[in-house]
Amino acid sequence: MLNTHGLWRLFGVSVVVWGIAAFGSLAYALPTELFFSEYIEGTSNNKALEIYNGTGATINLTGGGYNVQMFFNGNPSAGLTINLTGTIANGDVYVLAHSSANATILAQADQTNGAGWFNGDDAVVLRNGTKVIDVIGQIGFDPGTEWGTGLISTADNTLRRKNTILAGDIIGGDAFDPAVEWDGFDTNTFNGLGSHTAINPSTQVPEPTTMLLLGSGLIGLAGYGRRKFFKK
Repeated sequence: MLNTHGLWRLFGVSVVVWGIAAFGSLAYALPTELFFSEYIEGTSNNKALEIYNGTGATINLTGGGYNVQMFFNGNPSAGLTINLTGTIANGDVYVLAHSSANATILAQADQTNGAGWFNGDDAVVLRNGTKVIDVIGQIGFDPGTEWGTGLISTADNTLRRKNTILAGDIIGGDAFDPAVEWDGFDTNTFNGLGSHTAINPSTQVPEPTTMLLLGSGLIGLAGYGRRKFFKK
């Protein structure tokens, strides 16, 4: 039979384990929607958009009514809407490319379209039905040539979403600075197209220091409770 001290030690360990589990579940969450993971605005028609699925489930693009819209030259209304087809498995990407892009891009493409596509001053939007779930650029605003500067800009560059980003930009009319969520690469950089890795904190083990501090704090509280309620 456990004595009072042994019972309390068991309770204290349970408190620590529960606390760590609760802390993790409150702090971290899986992505709930698709988002753009790569944007290519290269020479000629070397243009592509990569969409990442980290939701934990396969997404039916056709059944969900997913689509991409392009807003040209600051126009508040979409000049082109492309309805997406097929599915995206969890952890995989879907590449939408211009049908006249080069062979490297087309080799990764899941869907192509031959209309006039975006340039660096055009906003690009990903939607689930009519719900905006990600935006590159700013709807209704023409920045002149591009958003951003240097390699981290929407004109003549490749942009890749930082792997710590787990959700799209759902506000289409706010100011857009690609440096906040994107890394930039030279014109006609295609070697990352077709895959994306997102670092989801929910799959990471907490740092030892964090676990030690949390555990110590909870054990301290448990000890205080023991002294309070079991003091002779």
